[in-house]
Amino acid sequence: MRSTYGVLALGGLLVVIAGPAMSNPYRFVGLGDLLWLWCLLAVAGFVLLSVAGARLAIAVRGIRRWLLAFCAGGTALAALAGLAWAGLTALLVDQSNVQRVATVSPDGRFAVVLYYADRRSAGSPDRPDGLYLQTTEGFFSKRSYVGCLPDSGVHRLNSVRFADASTIVVRQEGSEGSRERSVSFDPVTVRVGSPMGDSCPGALYTG
Repeated sequence: MRSTYGVLALGGLLVVIAGPAMSNPYRFVGLGDLLWLWCLLAVAGFVLLSVAGARLAIAVRGIRRWLLAFCAGGTALAALAGLAWAGLTALLVDQSNVQRVATVSPDGRFAVVLYYADRRSAGSPDRPDGLYLQTTEGFFSKRSYVGCLPDSGVHRLNSVRFADASTIVVRQEGSEGSRERSVSFDPVTVRVGSPMGDSCPGALYTG
């Protein structure tokens, strides 16, 4: 029975770890890049909970047996759903994207990253599919969507720079000449107030 409780505790621990990692409330880039791992961790946790529940159900009688059997079945279904989600995530997440650092803030805390959906689009460096603001903290970096360029007019990227501690200036050019766009952000929460462009949703690129 002691080993069963150990399996139960381990399963619960894995689920508790996987839950916050998948929801990623602090938007850590490292956690977002490993979503498939957290899905598999949750699956392992649910499997252990199901096994422990089944073993406990066998050891008792009456209504408790039915309740534990129900819990074991529920966690088994949750494990199957998590496994399907992990597989779907692995299939849908495009790993062929290319990301390049365009500029770094003078204090080294922030970087503007250019996002290219695939290697083919990366062949046109002045036509990124999106721009991020990202902190330079490695695994615990936070990311926020800066915007995208229009499909016509001033549709090419000329340069990106930090005007001050909370402002990014994006210079665009094209058939309609050139234009500079200023994008403000909160350096504490790492949130962009009003992303530029409306032809691509920020949720695609925000960690």
